[in-house]
Amino acid sequence: MRAGAITAAASVLALLASPAWAGEALLGVYAHDIDDQISNGHFEEGPQIVGGVRTAALDELAFLYRPRVHLIVGVNTHHGGTNYIATGLSWRFHPAGGDRFYVEPGIGLAIHDGHVNLPSPYEQGITLVEAQKRFRDYQTKLDLGSRVLFEPEISFGWKATGRLSVELSWIHMSHAQLAGKQNPGLGDFGLRAVYRYGVDR
Repeated sequence: MRAGAITAAASVLALLASPAWAGEALLGVYAHDIDDQISNGHFEEGPQIVGGVRTAALDELAFLYRPRVHLIVGVNTHHGGTNYIATGLSWRFHPAGGDRFYVEPGIGLAIHDGHVNLPSPYEQGITLVEAQKRFRDYQTKLDLGSRVLFEPEISFGWKATGRLSVELSWIHMSHAQLAGKQNPGLGDFGLRAVYRYGVDR
């Protein structure tokens, strides 16, 4: 995934961010693999660079209360860290009235290139050296338990100008134990800039 899928996602991002579409471009820096009381963190180091696009509220999906569609790519800056691509729906609310401040929860699916189902150190028939290696892997590597994960997220935004916003953002990924008991989860928390292009609906 690290090269081909990220290149493909970048192409989709560029297409969706073209002037023919109305929406938002996102770019931020996140603390990666945090212990947020839902994810177990902290196995991985380095900040996560997260970029993506988000459509305007879609009248075509009025039966779902006009969600926005998001597509994000997370690239870890530390060697061996987990990268991911996620897409889903989000809904924007203005609890304070007006449009300056907003809250935007969302839900989607993600695919990642991290570890999945590391071999057990307790498997019968393996050598002591192999068992020790596997045990170190269990202690030091993030095993997310499934290649495909749910991706709930929430953002708290401030609209600085008609085009620019700033969001405090939390992104979580896990499989909710649907793929087994191995489910430490992955949490990223950070700040991102949002550029609004086209005409919002």
